[in-house]
Amino acid sequence: MENTKKNRVKKFRESIPLSVSQLARKAELTPQTIAKMEKGLPTRKNSELKVAKALQKTYEEVFPQ
Repeated sequence: MENTKKNRVKKFRESIPLSVSQLARKAELTPQTIAKMEKGLPTRKNSELKVAKALQKTYEEVFPQ
């Protein structure tokens, strides 16, 4: 398996519900970054922290190790 990171971005985003664009706007990131994150592709830790904050979750809840 390639280097994909399991996370719960999509699950939490859909439970709110927010579109990818809405979450991107809230987190001050691009929709492309959110899409990469949801696919488990590598993204910057700073971007991941912004997404967790926008989802009103802890980093650990969204990006479990």
